[in-house]
Amino acid sequence: MNTNDKGLRISADIIGTNNGTDVYKLIKRGDVNKMSFAFTVKSERTEVDKENKIYTRTIIVFDKIYDVAVVDFSAYDGISMQARSKEYFIDLEKDLQEKQRRKRLLFMTYL
Repeated sequence: MNTNDKGLRISADIIGTNNGTDVYKLIKRGDVNKMSFAFTVKSERTEVDKENKIYTRTIIVFDKIYDVAVVDFSAYDGISMQARSKEYFIDLEKDLQEKQRRKRLLFMTYL
């Protein structure tokens, strides 16, 4: 589990039990695609639009993330989740390395 400029990224090793397999299939099919978090905040910013009655809380830095869980309904809008295999990330990394290699070769060609 780590954070980046888009939010929280997690990876999980799902056990091959009936429950684990069922949850994975539900995630992969899109039936379950939300997450729940238990955390404390180190730094945040709030904005209040009284006219439109909109309160926006932006977390700048998490203090600690205690729990992450798959849920049907999330407390926060904009949360989504997808199931991807380990091979997906291995292939993605290979593709990125190949693109970087091609850029370097192209750059060296025109020097």
